[in-house]
Formats: sequence, C-alpha cells, structure tokens
Amino acid sequence: MNNEDRPYIDWFVFTKKTALMQRLSDYIRFGHSWYVTGQISIEKAGYFAGKLDSIYRVGQTRLDAFRQRKEGKACFKLIMFYSNNDQENVRWWLLRSPGEAPTDATKEKWTSVLEHRLQLDGYELVRLPRQGKSSSSWTWRYQAMRIQAIRDSVLMAIRSKDDLALQQLIYSSWRTPGFSGAREQVKKLKALIISEWKRTRHSREGMPHIPSRIGYVQRLPDIGLKLSKIRTGERVSRRVSKT
Repeated sequence: MNNEDRPYIDWFVFTKKTALMQRLSDYIRFGHSWYVTGQISIEKAGYFAGKLDSIYRVGQTRLDAFRQRKEGKACFKLIMFYSNNDQENVRWWLLRSPGEAPTDATKEKWTSVLEHRLQLDGYELVRLPRQGKSSSSWTWRYQAMRIQAIRDSVLMAIRSKDDLALQQLIYSSWRTPGFSGAREQVKKLKALIISEWKRTRHSREGMPHIPSRIGYVQRLPDIGLKLSKIRTGERVSRRVSKT
C-alpha cells in the first residue's frame, strides 16, 4: 500500500525535551504502564500516526478515553519528539493502559515500565519514595553511568586544577531539568565538589561559584509543532496539556 492510500494525521510533535519528559511521566502515572518505542522518518510519521489511530484510537479525546476505561478497555497514547540533533527523524512512544486491547496489540513488543525503565538521552524514569509521604512517585533522574561520568569529570577537574572545566560542569549540571530525582543527584554533586575541594585544594584557592538554588520543573504546556511545520522554520507552538 502506498503512503497516499493510507490515513495521514498531521500529528503534534514535542520539540522541548523537558515538556516531553513531563508528559511521559504524566501518562505513566495515570496508568499507561506499558510502552513500545522507536523512531521513524518525518515523511512517514504522519502515516504512522494515522495507522496507529485506526488501530488504537490514539487521537481520542479525554472523554472518549474515560468511557473506554470504564468499559474495561485499554487506552493508548502516541507521543512524538523532534530534536535538532536528528533532523530527519522523530522519536515516538506508544503507551498502553491495562484492559482489553485490539488483537493487533498482541503483535507489539510491549515493555513494562516496572520491569524496564523508560530511558531518554541519559535519563531514566523511576519510581521513588516521597519525603514525608507514604506513597512513591514517578520522576526522572540521570542513569547510573551518566551521573558517574559527571562525578568522575568533577573529581578530575578539581584534582588537575582545571577550574574552567569545573565551572562548565557546574553550569551544565545546574541546568539539569529539575525533576525531583535529578535534583537530589545534583545536590549530592554539590556535596562532592565541596568535600573534594577541601580535601585536595589549598585553602587560599577560591572555589568556583556554585549556585545556591537548584530549579524545580514547573508545570509546562505541550511545546512543539505539527509534523507539517517542522521543516518550515515556523515558531514553536504551545498547547495546554490535556492530561
């Protein structure tokens, strides 16, 4: 079947990673606990969205989804992401909630977020205890290898007296998306910098400035473009999240 013979949807594509991460955690928190992920060319993405909508109704409204869950049926969400690092493709996630699913769903290689953490560019989505709360919550943090690489770079910069490199590491680390899991890792990074500086550097050497505040992620709207606009250079649009 040619693309021209298949349904096409001018799908909304996220272009801001932090908003994408927030929306993925939203859907998983609301019960979409299985996922399939991949990437597809921009030219084929609209037809891909059309195909998934015809099978899984990924474009349905919140009200329709609510009714479907009440009937004991699974609901599906399709999320796409475009990055300037790859201008030919978009990344996609198909999320699924519990319930009765179409026959075609058995053909997908579903992954449980509880058995295999959802990962994105060095971050992972995890469920962690909340301070002062009896329940845990979903949050993003650096993957173990990524945070260890940052820690190793910090130690090397301090010990080799490469203060410029240390300043750059501090700057980039404090710009980490302020999800609670990542914020705790940056707090520990701050403690490491202070303790290692005191241990290996002279007291008369001035330590690079460390910001006192680690930002929080505020509630973000969906930020991105329709597929048809990605290559036109138009301004990124914002839409209010419906989750």
